[in-house]
Amino acid sequence: MKKALLITILVTTLFSCVSQRTKLNTWLGSSKHDLIMSWGPPDRTADDGDGGQILIYGHHVYAPNLNLNYWDYKMMYADKDGKIYNWRTTRQPVAPTEIDVRFLN
Repeated sequence: MKKALLITILVTTLFSCVSQRTKLNTWLGSSKHDLIMSWGPPDRTADDGDGGQILIYGHHVYAPNLNLNYWDYKMMYADKDGKIYNWRTTRQPVAPTEIDVRFLN
């Protein structure tokens, strides 16, 4: 029974990651404007170091009964012309205003 549960969790996690990757890849080449119209304004923006912007979207996960308290981030990189050219996801223990943006480039 435990083995079946573990396999179910692993398969679900794998498909979830693949699904998220596929979804984020669809934004490559799209405009920053279209992303903002779809997702809303980012929680924070930062300079990408090459004239573009990093749009930072965060989702706070808090479940004290499970001892969970972190932020899931999606960072969308737009070039100087406003086209999405890269993305990154990360999990951090800090709020958007506290992220050290020096490590995002």
